[in-house]
Amino acid sequence: MTDTHSKPRRAAAVPSSRFSRMASLTGLAGRVAGNLVTEGSKQWMQGRRPALSELLLSRKNLEQVADKLARMRGAAMKLGQLISMDSGALLPPELAAVLERLRDDAVIMPAAQLVGVLESNWGSDWDQRLAQFSFDPVAAASIGQVHKGRTHGGRELAIKIQYPGVRRSIDSDIDNVVSLLRLSGLLPRELDIDPLVAEAKQQLRLETDYLHEQQQLLAYDAALLGSRHYDALALPGVDTELSTEQILCMDFIEGVSLKQAAAEQVALKDHIPALLLELFFCELFQLHCVQTDPNPANYQYNLQQDRLVLLDFGAVRRFSIDFVLQYHHAICAATDRNQTELAQALETLGFFSQRHDAANRQVVLDIFMEATEPLRTPGAYDFGNSDLAQRIHQRGMAISSDPDAWHTPPADVLFLHRKMGGLFMLASQLGANVDVHVIFNRYRELS
Repeated sequence: MTDTHSKPRRAAAVPSSRFSRMASLTGLAGRVAGNLVTEGSKQWMQGRRPALSELLLSRKNLEQVADKLARMRGAAMKLGQLISMDSGALLPPELAAVLERLRDDAVIMPAAQLVGVLESNWGSDWDQRLAQFSFDPVAAASIGQVHKGRTHGGRELAIKIQYPGVRRSIDSDIDNVVSLLRLSGLLPRELDIDPLVAEAKQQLRLETDYLHEQQQLLAYDAALLGSRHYDALALPGVDTELSTEQILCMDFIEGVSLKQAAAEQVALKDHIPALLLELFFCELFQLHCVQTDPNPANYQYNLQQDRLVLLDFGAVRRFSIDFVLQYHHAICAATDRNQTELAQALETLGFFSQRHDAANRQVVLDIFMEATEPLRTPGAYDFGNSDLAQRIHQRGMAISSDPDAWHTPPADVLFLHRKMGGLFMLASQLGANVDVHVIFNRYRELS
């Protein structure tokens, strides 16, 4: 039995073939160029001589880029999200805003396309596998959308269904988007993001394999069992019989957004960020695997059970013991303001290019040390009134204007900083006061 109630969401078919996805980006490049000519002519007639960069970064161009990536979903949209985590002061703020928008902006599949995915995975009699299925997605993201269902045995499920064509077009999508961003001038030509692009492709291959995510979820739950905060968390079980490479069936756990939870219970504005930071340090320093996507939509809060609900495990990343030990060394040195030890640790981690970035070395050290301010501040750190993000941004502006001096840190570091930065941002948005110093000190001695 199915439930087909409508919902006011944008629906658009996902281009599923490589040709149609490439054509979408080619058409976008043409529109960007057309907008450039139109806007340039208009400003020339008004007696102005705009810079090329100003025309490329017009609101119309940026909105069209964001809208096209959102409609393509998959690797095209995900790459925008990944690039945004390393934007720092190197990307134009307008582009950073576009990439940030992609975290939450996605359109849904039309019903006919959705049924096609269900039939290709479960057969033409797919609707007989469930007692109930809702066509209205409860969530839509870059790789798939989530629907509610119920088995004949009464088990309530959250059914994550992958967009068609996403997995087989990863390499071409990412290469095409990088080319588009470079040709449009939205991404500096001199910025070397090849290592990040390679990691993005590998990460997407894993994230689009829902059987892999199923294994990650089960392994993560088993590893976390027995930790001091395990009872404060809710992890869904998995229906292994119904799950496939494109469909992941998990227990549906009731929950509200973190923002709504904090609004309904004031104490949660501090509790939720504290719990997430505790989980992060536990993941890195004890489990050596981290769920690296900080999007708040990956979490909900169950007010009845007073538990944080963990929803997504596609971006779980495992770190070697050597890396964890060296990063632990770096973060302790930064917390202690020991610049000599920090420099040695970051050198070992590959932060610095021996050939190029001596000009940026001190800036990188300063930023890393600045970022650990919440960890070394005794008592509750007031994220809501902190100007830490602004200070880090201002320091980042000192990055050398010489393109040869730019150096992208190792992917492991970028994924970690993406998560930590996202947690700090969430704490700031909630106006949280968290004793990060006490939480971090629980992990100063590695077991």
